[in-house]
Amino acid sequence: MEKGDILTLIGGFVCVLIVAVIANPHALAGLPIPVTQATNPTQTPAPATTLIPIIMNTMPETNETTLSTTLIPSLRPTFAPPDPPYRITYIQNPFIYPNVRLPDHMESFGASDIGLRESPAITFAYIEEARGGVTQNFTVPYEIWAFNISVTANRQPQYARFRMVLCDMKTGQVIEGAEIQNPGTMYKVIQSSNRPMYIIVSTQYVDSFRIEFETPQKYYEKTRTPAIS
Repeated sequence: MEKGDILTLIGGFVCVLIVAVIANPHALAGLPIPVTQATNPTQTPAPATTLIPIIMNTMPETNETTLSTTLIPSLRPTFAPPDPPYRITYIQNPFIYPNVRLPDHMESFGASDIGLRESPAITFAYIEEARGGVTQNFTVPYEIWAFNISVTANRQPQYARFRMVLCDMKTGQVIEGAEIQNPGTMYKVIQSSNRPMYIIVSTQYVDSFRIEFETPQKYYEKTRTPAIS
């Protein structure tokens, strides 16, 4: 092939290429084309606010005073040996009771009663103090029982005076009372059971006193109320 023919062939190829590009501009789409994207400044999201709940425990207010009755322990399933006597103590706020005053005339309660004439007598509870006060309330389960009271006064025995009354817890009614002038003893039979009661005690120049709650053995064995600890 001659040189002139080669030039003619190349020129024809170039013309065909130019015509193809004009007819199809996307023929060069395979070439990388830089793309410009609009950029916005980066915004840091604000931290979410966390709400922490506060739990408040509220206690209901009340002015009521709850009274609980102490059931004096009585017989266990077996009699021997008997239960140890239950100690009755004073309360801090006596004004929850309907009556906290002694009667004006204690002589109306009379002198010592005759003993129950039952042998043996079982001591099932007691009070032992050196001052006056108002006891916790209690319930005695025995049909017949008694107070065996002893008063000690060594400092000024001539001025010693002991007074006490047994009251119904619901009404404040005085059930029985006792008064001892100077050191001494007294025995008082009680026939009141199965109801809440309490005792008011007043002392003057008394070193100590002890009130033992006694009942005959037959009543102690007869009553089988479960003891409360």
